[in-house]
Amino acid sequence: MGLDIYWVGLLVLVPVVAIVAGHTVILSAFRKVPTEKQEPDPLDDGARELQWTFLRVYLLVIGSEWLQNPFMYSLFRTEKTLDEATVATLYISTYVAAAVSALFTGYLTDRFGRRRACLVFCGVHSLAAVSVCFDGLAILILGRVLGGIALTLLWTAFESWLISEYNERGFAQSSLSLSSMFGIMTTSKCITAIFAGVLGHYVVLALGSKIHPFILGVALDLSAAILMIRTWRENRGINSITDEGADGDKAAEVLEHLPSDQGTASLWDLRVWAMSFVTCCFDGTIFLFMFFWPETLQDAHDREHSDQNGTIPHGVIFASFMAIMVLGALSFNLMTGDSNSSYRGPTRYALTPTQLLQGALIVSAICFLAAAFAREEIALFVSFLLLEVCNGIYVPSVAYHRGTIVTDDARARVYSLMNIPLFVFVIIALHAANGSGGGRWQPVFLFCAVLLLLAALVTSVFIHVGSRSPEGFAEIPSQDLAGIDRFPSMQAAQTAGAELDPDAHEQA
Repeated sequence: MGLDIYWVGLLVLVPVVAIVAGHTVILSAFRKVPTEKQEPDPLDDGARELQWTFLRVYLLVIGSEWLQNPFMYSLFRTEKTLDEATVATLYISTYVAAAVSALFTGYLTDRFGRRRACLVFCGVHSLAAVSVCFDGLAILILGRVLGGIALTLLWTAFESWLISEYNERGFAQSSLSLSSMFGIMTTSKCITAIFAGVLGHYVVLALGSKIHPFILGVALDLSAAILMIRTWRENRGINSITDEGADGDKAAEVLEHLPSDQGTASLWDLRVWAMSFVTCCFDGTIFLFMFFWPETLQDAHDREHSDQNGTIPHGVIFASFMAIMVLGALSFNLMTGDSNSSYRGPTRYALTPTQLLQGALIVSAICFLAAAFAREEIALFVSFLLLEVCNGIYVPSVAYHRGTIVTDDARARVYSLMNIPLFVFVIIALHAANGSGGGRWQPVFLFCAVLLLLAALVTSVFIHVGSRSPEGFAEIPSQDLAGIDRFPSMQAAQTAGAELDPDAHEQA
């Protein structure tokens, strides 16, 4: 069997993803009832144009990240022959920088502009990639520090820009729902990751070094920056608008609808802290998984094929993970009853994003339990694949929740603060796991399973986004801002025509 299981897995998953992704279009073509020609809806056209404008930039920067991600550990460990303690230190440097920068990058993003912050990301991320061309430990650590700052910006600035644009242009009343937009965003991201994983694998084979995917990533970052400059307009937090004389009339019109404590409402919402805990648990365990899966699968492979001296194909495995994550993201849209097509199937049994989030957490815990006790290479691989299915469901579910809980005026700031517990968790976990000897992933995976079960309990107790509507989506209380749209997660909630509330904002 050997390495064939990874190629077979990828070759099976890719056509399955294509079939599942295309089934909605096929059903729509067969079931659509001819009607009188309808005039195009400017809101729908504008929402889809915004989606495309965002995705072609976002997928470039995500492609850059995914080109580098599968090779980071093996580059430091095997090609640069750094000991494991040093590799762990480099990873820890990334998350220390991310945690520290989260204290101020969110505020600066809201204050000086989300597009500007995205451009800064491209520059910082490129410098971090270039740093791996050097062997000096000080330069490598500096590169990981820059990588941590870039990570914070990637998780806050891009999504904040999209949400603000969506709300400001009034697309909450369009047919492109927020939950659907998140599903499409996650699906596109994973498909990009599949191509990036395979491309990175062949780049390494052709050029003989794991450094080259990082250099290719720099080219993608620069392309994204050029596209942003040409196609994106600037937006800022509401508090920033009030400081701009040219936008004073607009700010006054917006703020007259807001309660006086709008700027701090999100931080006092218990659901914000509950979602922060949930994301800390899930994203933290996924980061640990990304750190440990190369060595876990390699050790299992070496045990079963002791007569061989082969290295598992990291790029192919990563592409398989992303392919099956696409299935999870597609299932999110299907299970919420929102396929973003002209044909909408029966939604009587549709689930809410909150229910899907709970299910993803519980099944992920089971996957970690299975991986902790599995010894066979194929059993580990299957456990990891199922974990990525849950990851595909989790990402749009959490994006929906964060978007409806957090207010627009300080969105990037709150997103950054919500990520600090996650970064602290990863730092502590990597430090504790470092140097604990072979097979140390078993207690780590068991710990991850316990955390995920606890996160599922917190979700059940503290996170409620209303009841399921006839459309299959959660209905959000309509105490929201009059005339201010929320971001893509809100539109699904706005089936009843209500715009989201500062206290109804949900987390990603």
